[in-house]
Amino acid sequence: MLHLPASKNPSQRYHKSTRICSRNRNRLGVALYLLFFTKPTVSQVTEAFTDPVTGINFQRFFGARTGFSFGIALPENPSTDFIGQISCPIPSGSGWAGIALQDDMEGPLLLAAWPNGDTVVSTFRVAEDEDENPPVVQGEFRAIDIPSGTSVNDTHMTWTFLCQNCVGNGETGFTAQDTAGTVEMGWGLADRAVSNAGDPAAELSFHNVGFGGFDAVLSLARSPLFGEWALLAGVESNGSTTPISVLPPGTFVGGDGGDDDDSGDESDDDD
Repeated sequence: MLHLPASKNPSQRYHKSTRICSRNRNRLGVALYLLFFTKPTVSQVTEAFTDPVTGINFQRFFGARTGFSFGIALPENPSTDFIGQISCPIPSGSGWAGIALQDDMEGPLLLAAWPNGDTVVSTFRVAEDEDENPPVVQGEFRAIDIPSGTSVNDTHMTWTFLCQNCVGNGETGFTAQDTAGTVEMGWGLADRAVSNAGDPAAELSFHNVGFGGFDAVLSLARSPLFGEWALLAGVESNGSTTPISVLPPGTFVGGDGGDDDDSGDESDDDD
């Protein structure tokens, strides 16, 4: 299951929650708790990565055990948008992957994606109750595919996208000011097929392959080339004209990450 940030204004939310069986609900609740409230001894930290297909420079988290990765790129002076890339194995062409834009269990935007034939379906969710499938949410945010960086084959899925209005007010995710330092995020990966895969509101299964948290060094994800990369999505996007200072490496912002409040670890046994 995945966990995503959205505005706390009820008028911006569209809820389509589906109850799941008692046994799965219990397992899901435990997994959600572990994902956001356990404290591993070693943090997973993003590193520089250049996508060989698009040429976009990301700060990327990569899980060696699961093969899941998430990369993020930001404008030099961030405002509302970022470019993201989710890549993962999809055995038998099935499964889903997702990220949470904060390390909290309930409230942050969750962004999930899965294959549907040779295309990628994506959705914004928010976990309001750890015992339930996260409902779809609607708002001003949207994800626009970058076709040249998106692919699906028999074994892997890569989805590259421009996330517009996804840099929020601190309630739904990280803020523009948070990009001065490091922010904790979460991830999840499942290899079970998504039923009705063509529907963005489809129910997401338990993330049985892995889940956890990572430290996204957003200060190093900022680039003056962001506007050029955003054009790969067919739209213009760039940062603010107001500079945002860069904090010393390892400075956590947007939460209590400096207190070693990490999410789970991809080595956790989440069955």
